[in-house]
Amino acid sequence: MHASDAGTADGPSEAPVPARDLVPGLGHDTSVRKPRWRLRRYLLLSAGVLGLGLLGSGLALYLVARSDLNSFRTIKNPFAAIPAAGRPPVPPGALSQDVTFLVGGVDTRSPVPTTGKQAQSDARGRTDTLMMVHLLSGGRGAYVVSIPRDSWVPIPGQGMGKVNWAYYFGGQTLAIRTVEQLTDVRINHVAVIDWDGFKDLTNDLGGVNVDIPVSSYDPANHIHWTKGIHHLNGTQALLYVRDRYGLTDGDFGREARQQNFLRAVFEKLHDSVSLTSPLHMASLVRDLSQAVSVDDTLSDSNIEHLLLDMRNLSTSNITFATVPYFGTGQAGSQSVVNLDPALDQGFWHAFEYDTLPAFMQEEGLKPLGATPQ
Repeated sequence: MHASDAGTADGPSEAPVPARDLVPGLGHDTSVRKPRWRLRRYLLLSAGVLGLGLLGSGLALYLVARSDLNSFRTIKNPFAAIPAAGRPPVPPGALSQDVTFLVGGVDTRSPVPTTGKQAQSDARGRTDTLMMVHLLSGGRGAYVVSIPRDSWVPIPGQGMGKVNWAYYFGGQTLAIRTVEQLTDVRINHVAVIDWDGFKDLTNDLGGVNVDIPVSSYDPANHIHWTKGIHHLNGTQALLYVRDRYGLTDGDFGREARQQNFLRAVFEKLHDSVSLTSPLHMASLVRDLSQAVSVDDTLSDSNIEHLLLDMRNLSTSNITFATVPYFGTGQAGSQSVVNLDPALDQGFWHAFEYDTLPAFMQEEGLKPLGATPQ
C-alpha cells in the first residue's frame, strides 16, 4: 500500500504482563545441613504456596473474564425454531466435544454499528463473508472454511438462491438451516460481526501485520497494494479484505485475502497476547464483546473453555480452506458459484470428523490463502 494511501493505526495493544516466579528457588547451603523434617516442611510449604498461587490466578482469570462475558450482545436462541428432526445429528463420542461456529461478516449498509455491544441498530443485511469454524477439543487445532457468498444453494422455504441471501431473508435461523442442509454438519453456535465491528476490533488489537506477496491496484477505492509486509489499521484492513476488483480471481481472491488476514490475526494473538493472564483475557473478551454478537446458547463457561483452549492454537495447526467448487456460472440473471457435489460430501464429513487436512491432501485440494493476493 502506498504511504499516501495508508492511514494511521491506533496505538499498540497493551504489552503482555511478564511472568513472575510464584516461589523463589531453594538455595544450596553447603555450610549447614538442615534436618530432613525441616526440608520436607519447607518443600510442602512451597508446594502449598505454589498451589494457592495457581488457584488464585485461575480464580482471578475466572472472575475478571466473567465480568466481561456478561457484556456480550446476544442473539436470541436461533436454534429454537429449527425442528430437531431437520438438523444433522450430534457427532459421537469425543467428537461431540468439538465446537462448530457459523461466522458471518454482514454488510448492512447501516451508518451505525449493528453488532456487538456498540450496536445502535438491528438492521439486517447480507453475509458478505460466511465461514464455518470448527474448533477441535482441547485446543488440538481448528478448521476455517469459507463458503463463497454467491454459492447457488437450496434455501429452505425460498427455493434456490445465493447462500448470502439466507441471512437477509431469515436472519441467523435461516442461515443455520441453509448451511446445515448444505453441509450436513451440526452447527453449535453463531457469531456475527459487521464492518464497523471489524474495524474497531482490528484497531483494538493495535493493527495487524499482513504480508502481501503480489502488488495490485484496487480501482474502486484507488489504492495501490504493494508487495511486502504492511501494518494495517481497521480502515485499511477493511479495504484489504473487501477488495475484489483489483484481483485476478475476484471473489475467490478476496476469500484468500480474508483468510490471509485471519492468519495474521491468529499469529498476533499467539505471539503477543497471554491468554493465561487475567488482564489479557479480560482485554480480549472486552474487545470481542464490543464488536461481535453471539447466540445466547453460548454460555459464559463455554466462552471460558474456548479461550483457554486457544492457548494451544497457532497457524501451524489451523487449516484454512474453501468448500470445493466447479467455478462460476449463471442462474438466470444471477452470477453464481457452482459447488462440487462430488467432493463436498466427503469434504464436510472430514471437516466434522477431524480429518480435513488428510482429505484435502488426498484430493489435491490446496489450503486457502497458501498463496494469498
